[in-house]
Amino acid sequence: MRRLHAVGIVLLCGCVLASCATRLPVVTTPAYPTYPFPTVPEELLGTRAATEHERAWLFLQAGDLDEATRLFAATLQAQPDFHPSGAGLGFVELARREADEAVAWFDRALTLSPAYLPALLGRGEALLVSDRVDEAIVSFQAALGADPSLIGLRQRVAELRFTALMDQVALARAASEAGRDADARAAYERVIAASPESSFLYVELADVERRQADTDAALGHLERAVALEPNVGAAWVMMSDIYVARGELERAEQALLRADAVEPGEDIARRLASLEARRREASFPPEYREIETADAITRGQLAALIGARFETLLAEAAASRTAIITDARDHWAYDWVISVARAGVMEADSNYMFQPERVVSRADLAQIVVRLLRLPADGRVSPTAGSRASFSDLGPGHLSYSAASEAVGTGVLQPLEQNTFQPGRAVAGTEAMTTLGRLGGLVGGGR
Repeated sequence: MRRLHAVGIVLLCGCVLASCATRLPVVTTPAYPTYPFPTVPEELLGTRAATEHERAWLFLQAGDLDEATRLFAATLQAQPDFHPSGAGLGFVELARREADEAVAWFDRALTLSPAYLPALLGRGEALLVSDRVDEAIVSFQAALGADPSLIGLRQRVAELRFTALMDQVALARAASEAGRDADARAAYERVIAASPESSFLYVELADVERRQADTDAALGHLERAVALEPNVGAAWVMMSDIYVARGELERAEQALLRADAVEPGEDIARRLASLEARRREASFPPEYREIETADAITRGQLAALIGARFETLLAEAAASRTAIITDARDHWAYDWVISVARAGVMEADSNYMFQPERVVSRADLAQIVVRLLRLPADGRVSPTAGSRASFSDLGPGHLSYSAASEAVGTGVLQPLEQNTFQPGRAVAGTEAMTTLGRLGGLVGGGR
């Protein structure tokens, strides 16, 4: 501590307390009004050291830091265990913004008197100057232990804790946004250790863990979040997403229903509808789930896709119509085959043969799309686009041109490379599903 050199100066000058008296300043406005006066213990009141200590404090509040240093140092030279003047030198260094030296002086005073309130308060302030917030909070907490009546200090500690917490949260979020999931996870775990009752931290940590495919940990932290605060809709939604990815649809639905109870809205409604569709598809035959990966789908597979996606629309169109199919009774998609046949979307030939294993071409798909577009929807005729498409490989005289032109004109089907339609090309499962998805956006009733 370089200010201790003042003690040496006092010795070299041969000053003693009585001969170093200087005219006292008149302090009308304290230079450092927030600094607490380093009180003198009752047993030392009235002593020469106490008098000189008070004089030194007057010079400090007058802004004369050099004279304050000289007087505090002289007091310590005469009585080394007079800890109030040690704290006084700490405040002098704090006024000079020499935080480390201030902390050293406050620590010396606390060595002599561990519960000395002015030193604890001054030490906390000096630590804040050095941005050592966590240590400052510890010092302020010790001050509260010494004097629990300091309500303002209690509030300040709470604010410091919150600010420090949010600084750490900001670091964790920055790491997460930068894709540094391991760093983000570690940061969130540190923050949670400091603030274990903050539910939003568990939700944000769970999001990182989900990206790391650690869904068990993510679900555990989401459960903790909703235990702390049941009305956190984001936690329930994330929980549902994880359960959906794991194929646990019942649990996913329960989580979504909790989210809907907390914060109903269109997004939750869409998620519930999508979940219901997934639950329904989960009950379909295993052959249905093979459609998406098929290189070339069959008429039976296409009937299943249409029947599942447009169940209500087909039922309205079928009314009391009947259909006779003789070659698909043992086919896994028989119920859907009958449904599309009754609606007139896909028909059997004159021999009542549906040919469920026949591969579907793009020309076939275009014709089926047009028929679906023209089905009554909720008592109205579904509109079709007025524009017609033309192709480099399909002229107006071709049998498939009209259906292909209308299907592409509505945006349901897409032309292929070099604006070709390729009517004989087989339809893959992904193309069929994408096409029916676009169709559902036009006619409604799509799942």
